[in-house]
Amino acid sequence: MRAKVWLEKTGRVGVNFTRYEVAGAEFMTFENVEGGKFSFDMAGQLHIDSGKTQFLAEIKNVTSEANQGVLYKEYLAKCYRTSVVTGMPHNFVWLTWHPFSQTSWTKLCAVDELKAAVELHKGKYVDTDEIDEERCEEIAHRLWLIVISDRQEELSMSNQMFGELKKALVLGVPR
Repeated sequence: MRAKVWLEKTGRVGVNFTRYEVAGAEFMTFENVEGGKFSFDMAGQLHIDSGKTQFLAEIKNVTSEANQGVLYKEYLAKCYRTSVVTGMPHNFVWLTWHPFSQTSWTKLCAVDELKAAVELHKGKYVDTDEIDEERCEEIAHRLWLIVISDRQEELSMSNQMFGELKKALVLGVPR
């Protein structure tokens, strides 16, 4: 819920669903090549300069690096699989409370990182010997990697302020 609140208070994100609020969350659940299932934590819309677009998100509320480097690589393969299965241009968000893989941080959303992750998880999330280069480029441009902190959350608008802003947007601001 903290991630949902923080994202929505950016004014650019509408979180429509979280896996924990929707029983089953079938529309956020996908089948891997082996027949197993995986799901994302959150789904909604991003309101970015290019327009409104859908996103799926994975949330890691952790206080240390934990195993995020390994999990992130699997997440990238899941993003690829989701793109193949749905054929939809989702944006994919990884939101965490602790940075990870600092020595390769600037490359975590790069095409080569995505291809390496897909290659690593062939057989589980990819059912062919060939990785679609164009798809990897498209997905890499739609990856979001966000780190927030408890202190950063303090900088968000209060619930009252955010409510007033939404009210003004809906009703219009008197002149």
